[in-house]
Amino acid sequence: MKNSTQKSIKRLSVATLIIGGITLAYLYWEMIAQLWVDSYIYPLTWNPDIKGWQIFILVARFIGITALFILCWVFLHRTNRGLANGEIFPKSNIPLIRWTALVAALLAFVDSNYEAVVKGESEFMLESNTILIPLIVLLFAGLYKMAYLAAKDSNLAI
Repeated sequence: MKNSTQKSIKRLSVATLIIGGITLAYLYWEMIAQLWVDSYIYPLTWNPDIKGWQIFILVARFIGITALFILCWVFLHRTNRGLANGEIFPKSNIPLIRWTALVAALLAFVDSNYEAVVKGESEFMLESNTILIPLIVLLFAGLYKMAYLAAKDSNLAI
């Protein structure tokens, strides 16, 4: 692979991580503001009947967005390291993408219930995104695995 292509991919990876970091910081700020700033647009309303549910959703959102950012960072790091070693599709990214599907399922579920939890409502919502998003990520994991196998066969043929 050309050196200019590797530099371009590294720059794109850095830009992706910067945008992801800004998004992560904004979501952290939003959650902290909802918890402790009373003048925030949508402050958190605690409901004693569902307080455990509210805590679960808030903690799951915090852990989920953090895990998704870390998985993205690891994926980009492994990809860039693989490109430096002449490997287009590192095999170690396949299980990482599958774990991302699990985290995406958790985040889709949490996001569908987050607004109701912030308002203190005792609604339980399950949207189609909760199933659709992880299936799409798993599809990409399968495509990535096929690309890895094709690249491996191509290297063996040469």
